[in-house]
Amino acid sequence: MYRGSAFLLQYAYTAHLGVIDSLSVPQFLPLWKTEFGSDDGDSHLIPVIESAIQAIKQAYSQFGAPTDTLITKIILGTFACLPACDGYFVAGFKSQGLKYSCLNTRFIRRARQFCADNIVVLREEQRRIREQTGVHYPLMKLIDMYFWQTGYDGTSTTNLGSGPAE
Repeated sequence: MYRGSAFLLQYAYTAHLGVIDSLSVPQFLPLWKTEFGSDDGDSHLIPVIESAIQAIKQAYSQFGAPTDTLITKIILGTFACLPACDGYFVAGFKSQGLKYSCLNTRFIRRARQFCADNIVVLREEQRRIREQTGVHYPLMKLIDMYFWQTGYDGTSTTNLGSGPAE
C-alpha cells in the first residue's frame, strides 16, 4: 500500500480519515455484527459490502484511485467480510481453480461460497486456533491466510517479488 508508485505514499495518515468516517456509519452496522460467509442467508450482505467498497473508493478519490488490494485490506481489517486481494492471495485463489479478475460481485459471491463449501473445516480451524492462542479468526481471515500461503508457496520460485504483494 505504501510502495513508491502508490498514491498514499504522498500523503499523511490524515488521508485515511475519510475512510474511517465513511465506514463508521449505521449503514455498515450489519457488517460489524455478522461473520460473513458463516450462513447461507448472509447473501443479503453483498450489497452492503459493495456499498462499503464504493465508500472507500469515494473517500480516497481526492487523493488517487485505491487498488483492489488496498480496499480489501481495509475491509478485512475492519469488517473481516472479504479476504485481502493482494498478489499472493489472487495467485492462490486462481491456483485452486477459482476465478478472480477484479473486486466485484462475482468475487464476493465466490469468497462466500468457498466459506460455505468448506465451513466444517474452517470452523474446526477456528476452534483449533482459538484453543491454542485464544484468538478468534473470522472466516474471511482464514481464507485470506490459506490462499495467501498457497499463492506464496506456488509463486516462490517465480518472480512475484521477495515478499508479500502490496
